[in-house]
Amino acid sequence: MPSYSPALTAALAAIDEDAFVRRTDGTLVAQSSSQQIIADLINRLDLQPGMTVLEIGTGTGYSTALLAHLAGAEGHIVSVDVVTELVDRARTLLPAHGYPNTTVLRADGVQGAPEHGPFDRIIAWATAPHLPAAWITQLAFNGVIVAPIALAPISKSGIGTRIRLTDDTTPYIDQLFPAGFVEMHGQELDQWLIPPYGIDVACRDDTGRASWLSSPWLRSPEQYLQGQHLLDNLATKRREISGPLEPGEPAADFRAWLLTTQPDGLTTAALGDPTWRIGHAHPTGAALTDTRTATTMITAGDPDAIDVLLTWTTRWRDTGRPGLADFGANLTAFHDGWTVSAGVD
Repeated sequence: MPSYSPALTAALAAIDEDAFVRRTDGTLVAQSSSQQIIADLINRLDLQPGMTVLEIGTGTGYSTALLAHLAGAEGHIVSVDVVTELVDRARTLLPAHGYPNTTVLRADGVQGAPEHGPFDRIIAWATAPHLPAAWITQLAFNGVIVAPIALAPISKSGIGTRIRLTDDTTPYIDQLFPAGFVEMHGQELDQWLIPPYGIDVACRDDTGRASWLSSPWLRSPEQYLQGQHLLDNLATKRREISGPLEPGEPAADFRAWLLTTQPDGLTTAALGDPTWRIGHAHPTGAALTDTRTATTMITAGDPDAIDVLLTWTTRWRDTGRPGLADFGANLTAFHDGWTVSAGVD
């Protein structure tokens, strides 16, 4: 098991995970994350007894129980979710398992819970397109936020951030780490394969399987039609070749470098399965690789796209294979929050 704080280790041992993540018939609740992922984010929160916490995304309620255990009887957890069924379920489960120090609300996480703040800590289990201004106005002095936030203007570009507030208004990022969750949204979703925003071209095959592309070059009427044709080629005429990485090279670092540098034509995609891909696409060709190993490319159309992705890979190697541990991050204010940017520190 990874190294966690003694308090979190005790909480993990004390709470029956299955009681939260499984329904009474034994089936797994769809909105479940692995215990390791949950524990890793909570460990970064530095939650102390007596603190008040805002949780964005109640889900199964398991993470809420861990937070409530750490905050203790003098602390309080306010958890929000957009799924009515999950909210009602958590409202019953949490007190029944010894955590009455919780309030579960049906609400849009982007807005937070202003009537219950200020919060010493905020944690999110969904990827925000930017850091919402509402979270900062609800965060107490010396507060901490742990949340995945989009790093590029394309879908599935989230990275984990730890954000601190040491004066009244100016947040800063002190840590980046790998993290990926469903995009934050204000409505209940009835499917998971097409993200709720950031998709530029999408289609479904005869069996209903969804494919999509996300890239800035697709955002005009003419290029949208070209993108539809390219997506059709990827669905029906795609080829599979090895690369761009060799086995053992850090795919997470390569993905982070692509999102940080945002080279021209950077594209994310899904092609009829839950595997997210990243790579290069242009009107007549595409080369996309999975984000877990990046050792296999899906291609269609002219081979120029393959050459571009391989060129990016060479550039990444030549600069020392940088990843999130090598990047510094900035927050840039705009009308309703802050966007995240990063670069080699």
